[in-house]
Amino acid sequence: MCFCPTLALKIMLMLIIPITAGINGAQIAKDVSIWNTLKGYHFIMIVISLSLSAVILSTLVFLIYAAICNRMRILKVMIFVFAIIVVVKLVILFVCISTETDTGKTAAHPMFMVCWFLTFLCMAAITVYWLRLYELASEAN
Repeated sequence: MCFCPTLALKIMLMLIIPITAGINGAQIAKDVSIWNTLKGYHFIMIVISLSLSAVILSTLVFLIYAAICNRMRILKVMIFVFAIIVVVKLVILFVCISTETDTGKTAAHPMFMVCWFLTFLCMAAITVYWLRLYELASEAN
């Protein structure tokens, strides 16, 4: 599967988690700063974006626990949660970009795009770490 040792994957995941949390905090600040300028469905998109950022920040706490204690079930749930979040953010991105040429006036501002990319990287890191733990558990049996 992966040639990286489990400790390296854990360290990589533990480094990605605070970066993802910081960028999500910055996205929340950006969303709140453009809250009053949005109209119509862009306002609905910003509300969805804010709620997704809050969900990401709360799930990162569980992810830290799961990564430190090697909890495979929690990691598996986090994979599904982050996959859903990535897909919803991608839909928001496509909807906002297809309807407005200036992304600064939409919920899909550049900080949103960076946040989506880091959320995707976090999901990938969780998946690789879970696969490594699953492989080690399978070898032990």
